[in-house]
Amino acid sequence: YDPSFTTESDDVVRAMFWGLGADGTVGANKNSIKIIGEETDNYAQGYFVYDSKKAGAVTVSHLRFGPKPIRSTYLVNAANFVACHQSVFLEKYDMLSAAVPGATFLLNTQTPADQVWDTLPRRVQEQLIEKKMKFYVIDAYRVANETGMGARINTIMQTCFFAISGVLPREEAIAKIKDAIKKTYGKKGDEIVQMNYKAVDQSLANLHEVPVPERATSTIEVPPPVPQEAPEFVRKVLGTIIAYKGDEVPVSAMPVDGTFPTATTQWEKRNIALEIPVWDPEVCIQCGKCSIACPHASIRMKIYQPDQLQGAPETFKSADARGKEFQGMKCTVQIAPEDCTGCGVCVHVCPAKNKQEPKRKAINMEPQPPLRVPERENFKFFMGIESVDRSKVKIDTVKGSQLLRPLFEFSGACGGCGETPYVQLMSQLFGERAIVANATGCSSIYGGNLPTTPYCVNDEGRGPAWSNSLFEDNAEFGLGFRLTLDKQKEHAAELLEKLKDAIGAPLVEA
Repeated sequence: YDPSFTTESDDVVRAMFWGLGADGTVGANKNSIKIIGEETDNYAQGYFVYDSKKAGAVTVSHLRFGPKPIRSTYLVNAANFVACHQSVFLEKYDMLSAAVPGATFLLNTQTPADQVWDTLPRRVQEQLIEKKMKFYVIDAYRVANETGMGARINTIMQTCFFAISGVLPREEAIAKIKDAIKKTYGKKGDEIVQMNYKAVDQSLANLHEVPVPERATSTIEVPPPVPQEAPEFVRKVLGTIIAYKGDEVPVSAMPVDGTFPTATTQWEKRNIALEIPVWDPEVCIQCGKCSIACPHASIRMKIYQPDQLQGAPETFKSADARGKEFQGMKCTVQIAPEDCTGCGVCVHVCPAKNKQEPKRKAINMEPQPPLRVPERENFKFFMGIESVDRSKVKIDTVKGSQLLRPLFEFSGACGGCGETPYVQLMSQLFGERAIVANATGCSSIYGGNLPTTPYCVNDEGRGPAWSNSLFEDNAEFGLGFRLTLDKQKEHAAELLEKLKDAIGAPLVEA
């Protein structure tokens, strides 16, 4: 069949917005539908796609506007406006494949307009050229920061859409956006309303059109959805789903019994943080608080023998380990740059301060892009360092517990989540023998998520066994686990008694 076939009229504006959960994209698009549907003679429609991750998930908004009733009961597959609210998505999703010739592409990027062309993957450049698209950019995060909006870029990107899409005359659109802001945020006080007004005005001043050259010059190739060293099932099935092409997975590729492998979040590499923590070994007191507070197990701590540093990357950091029991050993606090969400909790809890620069601590936030490649290599090397023998550390202390490998990592929980550090700690202390009956709620969504699962195993293949009952019966569900374990233990004892002569009485009685 022809995937580009459509029965929609040419007078229908079809727009797609790729955003990040909690950046306000979906809310802004719902406001846009209200503005156009209620304030003009046009009809409006919106479909919103998001996965089961919490804040930080990919969201795709499919909007249609037109002078006639819209009866398209499916997602947009031929868009004349595409917006990418997170530039990192260009490395992961083929969003311009849905753009029609002559479409408009709006990109939120921190790269200046006169330099942005050279940062685009070659595939994106070729699509812009072949489809003769118009290309606009804005640094929405800078505008949001300057106007007090924090990480909420929704109002800014909404303004840009109206300014360049032509759905409404620009001045009329701006007036209606401000009316919608007053209605939406009026209850929160005039200060919030004025910040949004300022963001609208600043958006237009920072929106730039980028000329599209006649040929592609980029040497940047789009990486595969998951690393090549990932298992085959992860590459062929989970990788396809991660790339937002899950509808293309054939039934024959799915597991016959419905079981999916665990320990798969390590392959996803979401790269959603604008800033990540950077460790300063000279200031660090090696308390482990940053690691225990990290909601995504993106900060790890290891103490090891100095000979483990052989072959370390040039940028790999270490310090002499503190404590009598670790005399002569080395310590490293390492960040997983592509799994961090940039929440900054680690910086907040860090008690160590730089005496020369009191505003800086042992952990400080720095822009992620220039750190991504070197820290990726550092983390890979770090994971190859032998973990400390748990029998030789005090695991009932913060520091001791954080020297143990977490068996719950890189979940889809919100940045700054207050639940997951406890789950991570549980997995460090008891994960090898934990059996989890998970009540339905946030913890079951980020804990039993697909396509990737955060519960993982140690080098011996041992890790938490997990299950969830959707019904409100988790106490009974967990009791069933306990009764089953007791019964299995009882049965094992019976078998040992029967085989006492073959095994030997001392071993059975032990």
